[in-house]
Amino acid sequence: MSVTSYTDENFSSVSHPALKLPVNPAQVKLSKGIQYAEDRQLGSLNGSNTYVRYQPETFSFDCLFDMTSAMEDEDEQQPVHDMVDALEQRLYDYNTEGHRPSFVKVEYGDITFFGQLKTLDTEYTLFDSDGVPLRAELKVVLTGYCSQKEEKSRFSKHSPDVSRLITIKDGQTLANLCHEIYGDPLLVEQVAKFNNLNGFRNIPAGTEILMPMLKKI
Repeated sequence: MSVTSYTDENFSSVSHPALKLPVNPAQVKLSKGIQYAEDRQLGSLNGSNTYVRYQPETFSFDCLFDMTSAMEDEDEQQPVHDMVDALEQRLYDYNTEGHRPSFVKVEYGDITFFGQLKTLDTEYTLFDSDGVPLRAELKVVLTGYCSQKEEKSRFSKHSPDVSRLITIKDGQTLANLCHEIYGDPLLVEQVAKFNNLNGFRNIPAGTEILMPMLKKI
């Protein structure tokens, strides 16, 4: 497995070159999820929950840094602290050029994952007589990242075929949103009814509105 960090969200500017882990993980876990808006009708059990968005994928794996393993050339064996620091440089440390932690690409066999660090747990399990760590077990969880440019190339959020949750801003009206998304402000009554609103005028700023899949009749 190799880990490469990037400065930019398009994964084009390398900040730290690929780091190959000394021991490949025995297993990796890739999780996917979808967010739905709950049916807001009173008395509903398993109602027609509406698709909102895909949740970011997560990619998790464990890795082991062990200085006690027999090696052909012990002079080339890195201290455990140095190996942990090298991984943290790519996953956790603040990237001054990008003004945030780095974006990360992980490659393992035919798996390639683009994302950023969610959590990193390091447990030191063995030490020498001077207290220097000889073994470290790390648990890494990454969350997927897709740039706005790539996301827009996959599908347009201004399509009436894509449901999405919108927070009303100051001066924004539901009729204007319907015109922007559906191309028809007259669909405002259907959207208000879908969100169990008493009306569609004077909706307070900060109100979350689910724009369902609608098309002009």
